[in-house]
Amino acid sequence: MASVTTTTDVSHPRSSPITRGEAAALLALTALALLLRVTSLSRSLFTDEAYSFALAQRSFGRMIVLFGYEANGTPYSIVLWPVTRIFGSSAAVLRLPAVLAGTASVPALYWAARGFVREHAVALLAAALLAINPMAVWYSQEARSYAFVVLAACLSFGALVRAVEAEGEDGHGRRAWIGYVAAMALLAYSDLLAAPIAIPAQALIAWRARRRGLRRWLWSLLALFVCCLPLLVAAGISRSRRNPLYWLPKLDRELVELALQEFTGGFSGVSAVRWVTLAAGLVLVGAALALLLRGAAALERSTFAIAACWGLVPVGLLLAVSAVEPVFWPRYAIVALPGLCLLGALAAGKLWQRGRGAVLAVGCLAIIAAMGLFADARQVKALQENWPPIAAWLRAEHAPGQPILLDNALVLPSLGYYDPAFRARNGELIVQEWRELPLPAGFVGFKDRTGYGSVPNGPPSAAVARGMARAGGGSFWMLFSEVDPSLQGEPLESPAVLWARRNCHVQERESTGIKALHVTGCAGFQSATTTKRLG
Repeated sequence: MASVTTTTDVSHPRSSPITRGEAAALLALTALALLLRVTSLSRSLFTDEAYSFALAQRSFGRMIVLFGYEANGTPYSIVLWPVTRIFGSSAAVLRLPAVLAGTASVPALYWAARGFVREHAVALLAAALLAINPMAVWYSQEARSYAFVVLAACLSFGALVRAVEAEGEDGHGRRAWIGYVAAMALLAYSDLLAAPIAIPAQALIAWRARRRGLRRWLWSLLALFVCCLPLLVAAGISRSRRNPLYWLPKLDRELVELALQEFTGGFSGVSAVRWVTLAAGLVLVGAALALLLRGAAALERSTFAIAACWGLVPVGLLLAVSAVEPVFWPRYAIVALPGLCLLGALAAGKLWQRGRGAVLAVGCLAIIAAMGLFADARQVKALQENWPPIAAWLRAEHAPGQPILLDNALVLPSLGYYDPAFRARNGELIVQEWRELPLPAGFVGFKDRTGYGSVPNGPPSAAVARGMARAGGGSFWMLFSEVDPSLQGEPLESPAVLWARRNCHVQERESTGIKALHVTGCAGFQSATTTKRLG
């Protein structure tokens, strides 16, 4: 790493052009980011991803109308709309926009960081930390808008610092301000909570330009509000139909540890990664902060404050609000991830100026990189839900129209993606809540008492099981997924399952996030045809 100082005048961040070597390094980091993000594109779709595809299957006009149910994350389905019509609907294709956005975030963060520091090494380091971060890698492989959030955050911060710079020089920064509003609009539409929790750090940037820049920034926020009016209308309609955040848990230690795990170790499931990475990061930033407090230029302290505010305040705000009303989940704070990477790079740059500090910086960075790459490798096999084995069992043994109980009913699109028998006739995935397509023959749905849709609250009763046995001539199916035990109890201990075990033959199979039961031979409900077939 070349000699680095971070006390450069940020009003001229692009005064030193990028060299061939630095451009090659950035290209290599981008290639590494892409390589890490294409490792698990064929894994089973998660329920939320199936909803992204279900929206994109509709006509464009119908998709826009349905945003009144799914207001958050609209850009992803809009991008999927042409992509799936051109390239098909494989899991890899559905995740392709996230892969590209996640990969593009790496050079975007480099570009944003160059707005704060003149030294390319610091900006490259920030990009490198984002390239290998397990959380960034995971959500770049998920067919939702979270990779768009990271990209939009990098673009908005980079555009704002350049807009403020232009104000300070000659008052001309119209294109930069337009770019800032556009990036913030993408951020807001990708995640409604992301834009407001990013604003405190951006206020520190606007403050640098004093009264004129601050006034321009406030006008840009007004323009952003106007751009987001359709989003606010859709969110209001969606909120009037149901609370989209009903499932979020109350703030507790377990939730905080989950957030630390995702930000440091992604979905690797290795808690040691969390603690080792956190310790190395705290040592790195803490040592740099000690140097700053001993004496540093105001501009350097301001740059650290912006990075810290970007990386920490979004998480803190969501956690603080969650003490009153639950709004926090780790991915909802992913807007902070590039700020944390920038903060780590700035800290390493500061320590590099001192002999012993350089050794400490290299050691901490080596630990963070090793833990990140280890977690990346571990989470390649991670799954949130594993539908293909269950769908294969259904395709082999489920008779057309045979009763099937889904608890929770919101997983119907995931099941339909892997088993055509549970799609509409035109091939579209069925979402029970939208009430626009006929439900599959024999479908019986349940939900938790605060969940989506008009189906009954679970758990299913013994009477429901008896009715399904009667309708199916002594045979039916039960699938349990996306069940909240605190609201519905343990699925396999529900009255319907207990009745089936007492009165029928029950085959059980379990896959990640899914429990499936094939109930046959229910006493007193076997038709002549069924009895002959079973015999």
